[in-house]
Amino acid sequence: MILPTTRRRHNIVPHTGLLVLMVAFLLGGSGSARAMHESGSCGLSSPEDPFGRKDFIDIGQQFLVRNVRIAPHSDGVAVAGEIYNGLQGFFTPPLFKARIFDSDCTYLGANNFSIDKFKLGTSRPFRVIVPRVDFADVATYHIEYLGWPGN
Repeated sequence: MILPTTRRRHNIVPHTGLLVLMVAFLLGGSGSARAMHESGSCGLSSPEDPFGRKDFIDIGQQFLVRNVRIAPHSDGVAVAGEIYNGLQGFFTPPLFKARIFDSDCTYLGANNFSIDKFKLGTSRPFRVIVPRVDFADVATYHIEYLGWPGN
């Protein structure tokens, strides 16, 4: 049976409004947060910045990172940002590791990632999922250059 248009509109509006409110409520407290690099505070080395750039953080081997954000993800947390390549051009993608820590420097999890076609002197965005980490526990991160696959 097809309902009259006016009645159907009245039935849909409250449900749609409720759905919008539920989505707004769920997303309100789950946005991404600007992350703080551990800068040696968790016992990991913090290299000197060879380029003197203030907006980037040196992660070693002439790779720099900036604009890192950590956001909740269905599998854990998503770590995203931008990496600058000051080392060399690569025939194979360079390998990096993102590690996550809580406020007491307790290791929460990590995941490796690579960046394809990463030319010397360029910046590239990255995004990696660190599984099984609760967003509420995250306080800091550490990103490091591991080399390249097969090295």
